[in-house]
Amino acid sequence: MEMLVTKFSNGKYRNEGELFDEPISADNVKLMGEMIALQALRTVKKFDMKIADRLYIGLIKDLHHMREIDYIVSDGYDVAQTAICFLYQFIGRKASEIYGKDRKGKEISIKLACYREVDHFINLLRNRPDRRGTVVESIDFTDYKALPMDPVNCFEHEQTDYSKYDELVGALQLSALELAILNCYMNGMKQGEVCAELGIGRGTINHRKASIRQRYYSIYGYAD
Repeated sequence: MEMLVTKFSNGKYRNEGELFDEPISADNVKLMGEMIALQALRTVKKFDMKIADRLYIGLIKDLHHMREIDYIVSDGYDVAQTAICFLYQFIGRKASEIYGKDRKGKEISIKLACYREVDHFINLLRNRPDRRGTVVESIDFTDYKALPMDPVNCFEHEQTDYSKYDELVGALQLSALELAILNCYMNGMKQGEVCAELGIGRGTINHRKASIRQRYYSIYGYAD
């Protein structure tokens, strides 16, 4: 499968190792920040699917569509911007160079310091109370030796096609509420969770779902 770093560098880098072997520059700092954000979110996903998965999916979509006219980036790209802004301070230096010492007196690299900055930002998002007042406990990330392999282009072998999704949403002419309901279900929420997330009743959800279904069938016909 094609590495995302290869795809978004137009083939310049075969893997993240090649990218981070270069000094940080105005030409590569954006891609470095994006790759660090993806890795951090992939790690957090193991512990918190509700928040991190939404941010990760949003960031993946952003990377594939953000060059399109009128495209609005998701909250997931805020994670990448946090990494980019941190790295931008060190233009001309390599990410492997020593950043300083942590609270335990251990020397850490610029790259590891960036990961920790991103983790802190993600935890701020995770620790915001939801509609029910529930606060998700923070996760302490200190060891990045176990990070997963470079993220790959997940669209290469999977069926996810956001262009078709955008086309479908446009054809259905969904209202803001209907789109919010649809996105909640696409993120794996159950009806009770959708009610709590959007602050609406089950009757409203069922009515909107029936309306969406009727419009879909009028355009595309019933499935066999």
